Amino acid sequence: IGGLCAGAILNTLYKKKVGIYESHYLPGGCAHAFPHSANNEKGEKVNFTFDSGPTIVLGCSKKPFNPLRQVLNAIGLSEEVDWIPYSAWGMVENPKNGDKELRWRVELGPDLFEQGPLSQFGGKEARKEFQELREMTKDLVSGAIAIPAMAMRTGDSAIIPLLRYLPALIGLIQQGEEATQGTFAAYMDGPKYVVKSQWLRDWLDALAFSLSGLPASRTAAAAMAYVLYDMHRSGAALDYPRGGLGKVIDALVKGVEQGELNSRVNLKNHVESIDTTDDGTKAVGLTLKNGKKIIAKDGVISNAPVWSLKRLISNENARIILNADGETSEKVVEGQRSPRQTWTSNEEGGMKINLQRPDVNFGDESSLMAKCDTSEQTGSFLHLHVALDATELDLDSLEAHYTVMDRGLSGDDDGVDGPCGELNMIAVSNPCVLDRSLAPDGYIVVHAYGAGNEPYGIWENLERNSKEYKELKEQRAGVLWKAIEAIIPDARKRAVTSMIGSPLTHERFLRRPRGTYGSATEDYLKDGRTPIQGLVLCGDGVFPGIGVPAVALSGASAANAMVSPFKQWQCLDELKAKSLI
Repeated sequence: IGGLCAGAILNTLYKKKVGIYESHYLPGGCAHAFPHSANNEKGEKVNFTFDSGPTIVLGCSKKPFNPLRQVLNAIGLSEEVDWIPYSAWGMVENPKNGDKELRWRVELGPDLFEQGPLSQFGGKEARKEFQELREMTKDLVSGAIAIPAMAMRTGDSAIIPLLRYLPALIGLIQQGEEATQGTFAAYMDGPKYVVKSQWLRDWLDALAFSLSGLPASRTAAAAMAYVLYDMHRSGAALDYPRGGLGKVIDALVKGVEQGELNSRVNLKNHVESIDTTDDGTKAVGLTLKNGKKIIAKDGVISNAPVWSLKRLISNENARIILNADGETSEKVVEGQRSPRQTWTSNEEGGMKINLQRPDVNFGDESSLMAKCDTSEQTGSFLHLHVALDATELDLDSLEAHYTVMDRGLSGDDDGVDGPCGELNMIAVSNPCVLDRSLAPDGYIVVHAYGAGNEPYGIWENLERNSKEYKELKEQRAGVLWKAIEAIIPDARKRAVTSMIGSPLTHERFLRRPRGTYGSATEDYLKDGRTPIQGLVLCGDGVFPGIGVPAVALSGASAANAMVSPFKQWQCLDELKAKSLI
């Protein structure tokens, strides 16, 4: 989505001819949708549409709009996506576990959460802390809301367009860099605030994990503050695009290709390298796997994962510039670097999440390549996509989305596991409650997944076609089936088709190293600038990081960096005149 947003802005607003080169046969990266056919009991072919990734989005149907909706507005294609708002999701704790099982709802809007589950499970103290926390973080939100995505840019001139929004900018500066770009730790464990209620801490960790694949203390403070604001404001809503998330991708592709510049999204085109001048100082194009050279007049935006930068830069002089240490790639300094890992082996031979940032010494901190090489990789995904026969199933009695905590919100009985534990938090998307068009009459699609809580190490070195791999997929997917059965008890009997996606699936199809969810918060690049002229990075390794709105913002920043601040200022004037910002 970051690359598509950048391309759509450059093509539509700045009239630049754009070529996007995508390895996958579908656009959208981790957020694409895909069609799938299966035969029913009568042997008839039935067609379904599945979302591959994110299933919860906020800030698209109602103001204040998130960066994705802002980009769609700016490129004149907001009407291409029909957002269906809904105001609650279901929670299930300890499914199929007797008296321990709990079922409750999270309702959006003022006071509903506080008067409901927060008071029920956390009590008066948790409610008091929650209100104080929202009050304390509101300034982080107000400034961010006042500054539109189209005012952002990467590089030394980033401040220039922000001067249009001086009061908001001053407010953010007064908050300090640690608050605006740092983690939420200062609000969880001091010095800004200390959350003492264990139930509230668990809830904040669960919210954070869905955003970043990390606990609250390691999730971006700005992201946490925004969610605490947006979920509980007047008019708050969750949003689902009619037709699935693929409709958003279709709109962005249209933004890239509309007009007479002949800009194109080129699928099944694997990029072998980012090409530079001989001295490595300027990006001049791409080389594709088939040997074709693509010449770039203005520059190259890379939306590839940050760990791929080393592979994509083949010119040795460019690598020296990116290393900023005078060492070539063959020297030991680069050979010893490897990514931090959020999930590591424990003493019992299993996997555990690192609640603290792993230490690593990579030498010169001015080296962009070192930052990218060692950026911490969060956990991976496990997916279960199923199509169900919906005969006599009362869809209207079900929620469009559930969060199923397999071992409860607090995790294992000893409390060590927590909401961030291995395959504890399972998202179950049930979108046909909102949009029956995703499946033919009499059927529904359901997507259950663990996001960031499936360790890659369990799958490492397995052959995809091996018996061991297939057996492990079935075994690991058991918790996903259990989550679906907590909502539709006879789901397996109703299943027309089912597909399991593993970390190896993520790694292969989406070219995500180790199938990772994305970079850890502490390792986000502050912006997408590089020391190579015309080379800009965007995506979930660049601040503000993981998530659909976040990567849309980084894409907008990268696009704006391809034009002068004056040109961007003119664009902001035009958008304001049209009431698009």
